[in-house]
Amino acid sequence: MAVMTRALPDHKRTRGVAHWTGLVMMGDGLAGLIWPTEYLRKLAIGPQFVNDTLEAFAERPTLTRVLCVIEVAAGACIFSR
Repeated sequence: MAVMTRALPDHKRTRGVAHWTGLVMMGDGLAGLIWPTEYLRKLAIGPQFVNDTLEAFAERPTLTRVLCVIEVAAGACIFSR
């Protein structure tokens, strides 16, 4: 028995990707908002300059929380479109 699948039109596929992107941004922002230092230190992988940048933000939890609020708001805007 053959299963028929139809590809989604481009505008629906793009909207789906945007929704997932918005959800991921909101989740990431909320995690950083709740646990700014711990969350950033768990992300410390990759090249040394990335680790240095993450550690600089981990040492400034207030700045990290402000940027996370902006990330949540941007994710909500992307999700709602």
